[in-house]
Amino acid sequence: MNKKKLYISNLGWQHKDFSKVEKLISINNFAGIDLAPMAIWKDWNKIEKKSVKFFNYLSSKKISVNALQGVFYKKNFNLFKDYKFKMVDIINHMHLIIKLCKIFKCKKIIIGSSSFRKKNKLTFHEADIIFMKFLKKIQPILKKNKIYLCLETIPYQYNEDYLFEFSHLIKLVKKINCQWIKVNFDTSIYHFSRFNKKIFINNLRYIQNIQITERNFNFYTKPSKNNIYFSNIVKKNKNIKNISLEIIAKKTNILKLNSSIKKFSSIF
Repeated sequence: MNKKKLYISNLGWQHKDFSKVEKLISINNFAGIDLAPMAIWKDWNKIEKKSVKFFNYLSSKKISVNALQGVFYKKNFNLFKDYKFKMVDIINHMHLIIKLCKIFKCKKIIIGSSSFRKKNKLTFHEADIIFMKFLKKIQPILKKNKIYLCLETIPYQYNEDYLFEFSHLIKLVKKINCQWIKVNFDTSIYHFSRFNKKIFINNLRYIQNIQITERNFNFYTKPSKNNIYFSNIVKKNKNIKNISLEIIAKKTNILKLNSSIKKFSSIF
């Protein structure tokens, strides 16, 4: 059975404690991290220079970056409110994210921001039109740089009012029909319902990245039945090479992180 490359999101600890976390990553044979820039730095100023320095540090520790996430955090963009007057700013920021991907030598960008795509009073049809325009505008950038944009479904229980149905997201991805626009399959979509194997397998060709999360993005110390079932399916699938663990924690808890990483590693 093929061994997967394992990653963990840096949203699971405070960056000041990374020296402790990197040891856990190394000991448990994780390949690296999913990187949210604003979990490291306070703002986007001089982000390229800061990123080069951090990439060199990661490289020295043999830690790779699987994907960039949280790419609109602290930018205060809302696509549906800003598309008429700030679309240029949004596209320019995407160019910056592409540059960061090149610095960190990663090929995936995850977009799962509920605030960026909060549709408010728009109908789903109206929102779809605007969202498709956004995707078409960034499509050439992705193609030129051979970087995947991985769109994520978020349950409405986490304040998502647009892409909370996996079927809706798949419909949009099929419609845009772009090699470089795919899905980030986060198991949070099954935090409040049972995992559907058929839906996952039937749409596997549209999925470019997978993140496993516990309810409320808690530590992975006692995996849910959904996640255990899902993990067994992923483990047996030879076409799935990479898998990420996402934990969101305001404070660093090394003991729980250690338990989570060990548990995750033991499964895969």
